[in-house]
Amino acid sequence: MTIPWSSIRLLRITIHMWLVGYLLSSLPAAEWLWVYPVSPPLPGPPGPFRFLTHGFQTWLPPALALPSVFALVLLAVYPLIRRSRWWISFVIWSLFTSLMNHAWLAASGGHQLIANVLFWLIFVPHREDPLGFSLGWRSQLKQVAGSTAFWIIRLQLLLAYAVTGVQKLTGEYWLGGQAVGIVSTDPDYGPAFLSDMPQLSMVLTYATLLFQLLFPLAVWWRPTRWSWMALGVVFHLSTGVSFGILDMGLAFIACYPVWFTDTASKAWLSFAKRTQPV
Repeated sequence: MTIPWSSIRLLRITIHMWLVGYLLSSLPAAEWLWVYPVSPPLPGPPGPFRFLTHGFQTWLPPALALPSVFALVLLAVYPLIRRSRWWISFVIWSLFTSLMNHAWLAASGGHQLIANVLFWLIFVPHREDPLGFSLGWRSQLKQVAGSTAFWIIRLQLLLAYAVTGVQKLTGEYWLGGQAVGIVSTDPDYGPAFLSDMPQLSMVLTYATLLFQLLFPLAVWWRPTRWSWMALGVVFHLSTGVSFGILDMGLAFIACYPVWFTDTASKAWLSFAKRTQPV
């Protein structure tokens, strides 16, 4: 399996930009998120794996939570400017997952998605080996592990949409077309005008269902891939702003490059390089 290296590079950039943005934007609430969290202790996996995913509930004191946030910001920025190592990706994943589980009441599906992507990025090399499979079994093992992790990340994004869509089918309000209208009546969400437009609310309800259920199929074909991703950007930005969950919406958008073609990713990287200040 061939890895589109430009897509992986772009994915790392978007994931790490999301990570830096999320951590910095959460600093005003750092005290109740991480220092004195309102979230009760969360049961974790048994054995040594718990020390990696629940560090602040096992061996890391809460007093180090805030310094860990700043350390994580620096670690997340480093791969954006220089070639990184697998162990840096490992530390980034472990610290972020521990912080997320430390404040799990404030976590969302977007945070879980980012944590999963960060884990599998540990196994994806930071750059292409120009000699490919000619360096022996170790090089071959790295290539196989990287390709496998790359496809797991791809399928993880599709699974997130599929599970969300199927779960909505179990509720009567989504199937009945009233879900968006009901949500719009909540003053904390809105927009309130949709509650007076039942036809539009019904259209938006079914459009959301179709978008989420068909996304795992649409991205396999180039003609529908870009249109569905464009719909995804509009969907996640609009719901993120309306519902106050912008970090969740941006988390999904940050994962989109994993389905970009190598040519498209090179174009995006070239555009970003040209727009950088001299």
